[in-house]
Amino acid sequence: MRLDDVLIYEANIADKVLKDPKQTKMLALAFRHDSTLPPNVVAKLGPRPTDDQMVKIWSDLLDRSLNATDFGDLSREGKFDDWLLKQYINGVVDYEDINGEGGDALGLWQALSTRGKLRPGDQDFNRFRSLPQLQKAMTKRVYRDEMDRIKAAGEIEKHKRVRKEIVLVDDDRYYAIMPLNYGACHVFAHAAGYKPNFCTSSSSGADWFKRYSPAGPIISITDKSNMEDPEGKWQFHAPTHQLVNADQERRHDLHWNDERFARFFPGLMKKIVSAMEAKSEEITQASEDITPGGYDMAKQIALIKQEFPLSFASTEPKPKEPGADAEPGGEELY
Repeated sequence: MRLDDVLIYEANIADKVLKDPKQTKMLALAFRHDSTLPPNVVAKLGPRPTDDQMVKIWSDLLDRSLNATDFGDLSREGKFDDWLLKQYINGVVDYEDINGEGGDALGLWQALSTRGKLRPGDQDFNRFRSLPQLQKAMTKRVYRDEMDRIKAAGEIEKHKRVRKEIVLVDDDRYYAIMPLNYGACHVFAHAAGYKPNFCTSSSSGADWFKRYSPAGPIISITDKSNMEDPEGKWQFHAPTHQLVNADQERRHDLHWNDERFARFFPGLMKKIVSAMEAKSEEITQASEDITPGGYDMAKQIALIKQEFPLSFASTEPKPKEPGADAEPGGEELY
């Protein structure tokens, strides 16, 4: 295999890593255990890739991720390479973290720093020990507002014009959709409320949508009563065992997130499933562009029940009947 068949950009950090045998070994080990790497890239490496090949491939993937953030090309200077490398080999982040909203968080920090818009405590980049810590700092309201001004005007409108989605729930409290393309994912994340760090709504979200959606529908949920909080936006994808809030807390602890969703939104999963059953034919037809023949809705609904049992078993509290709190035999006050 010729690496030129896979690589597009000249690696920034590969030469440096390859000079250190220990670091080369650690990076190759992390690469082997990273299930979020692009399958086509991993496949082209063959069954027995060398440590050097994996270092070069990872370095190039890093460049690609930093080359295409919402705030421009961050790959030229190599400013963040060592910082991200250390976290990757120590298992703090994986490829999806870096390629998704992680790159955008770095881009936002760079843009705010260049413009002198960072608070004193956030200006020193060395104080951030991890990508999740940086992402959390960049979600401060003052930075989010500035980010909106930095981004090109009309970006959200552009995605609104091309988005495709099926609305599953739209009541006084909830808005739940099934995105059918990246445009719908982008609008869900950026049009209003708290901005989640889902990879499907990042600057590279189109690729992640194409990767996840063929296996089954992605469901995006907004709690209208709490839109400015991480708990106000959730997303789930049953085929990959994911049910997470906007900050993706404990992303790999499905039981923990299932319990929280059931507690915060009792009865909502049943509403979503009921809507999917009612719109089964529409969804199957609409998803034919995503996967051949469209989604097998009976299979997908059964999978949701299996993956999120606590959420599906939860029930919406019944409204109290008039006078239910009155003392027995007492008079009701109006």
